[in-house]
Amino acid sequence: MIPARPGGVSARITPYEMFLEPLEAVAFPAMREEAAQRGTDTRRRDRFVLLGHVGAALAQFVSDDADPDAMEEYAEFVYQGYQFWEYGCRLYAFSEDVTRELTDEEYDVGNWVFAGPPACYLQFPYQRLWARVAAEAPYEPVDGCFVVVDDTEPAPGAGAHLRILLVLGLRADRPGVSLVSYRTDLTPTEVRELAHRPWRDEGHPFATAIPGGEKRGYQTMATTSELEALVIRALHHLDVHHDALRAADGSSAEGQTHLAHVVVEHG
Repeated sequence: MIPARPGGVSARITPYEMFLEPLEAVAFPAMREEAAQRGTDTRRRDRFVLLGHVGAALAQFVSDDADPDAMEEYAEFVYQGYQFWEYGCRLYAFSEDVTRELTDEEYDVGNWVFAGPPACYLQFPYQRLWARVAAEAPYEPVDGCFVVVDDTEPAPGAGAHLRILLVLGLRADRPGVSLVSYRTDLTPTEVRELAHRPWRDEGHPFATAIPGGEKRGYQTMATTSELEALVIRALHHLDVHHDALRAADGSSAEGQTHLAHVVVEHG
């Protein structure tokens, strides 16, 4: 897969389109209908995965004897895809300049109260960010991440539930993707510290860990603290910089998304 309009801001084809969009015709509507019949809240991930039609959809991605971790990640993939579909396929494509700002060592959200779309996909510039599924695994390019923001299953005292599914190694010639899931409960008025300077055992936040990566402009996420900070910062930018959001139509060009989306630039 090649980047869409190298040097410009244009959304690439998404993992939703490559793997989950076929579920729109029958599977997703069937999940919705089954949930309504059973009185299941599809926002509750633990209840969503118990739906019969969800199990049937998972069988398309993983076999019955698949590794439990793989089954868990693809269950999250289907859950996130369903939420993305249910809430209007909200896709945000971040520019190089904005991404550079979001991956600074420090970032100040001020007194901002955490908020975000109920479900969306955040896409970052081609081969700009890198991450890996485990400490012993190789780094892969980050395409973006599915994000769900909710308040239906917070821990006691928390006011927001955040789920993130990071998508790595997305290529047209690859039959699957690498996935990293993360969830946390947040107090909306207390996210300033989480976004300010993420934790990293060695080196600076978002510093490249790939030999020669600095010359190529690569940055890496080595901790979930960096992933959490990146998403909080991105949602903050969407919420407070409305002048930086530009609506764009989908495209029929190879490698580009056909979904309507929002380009996130500096205002």
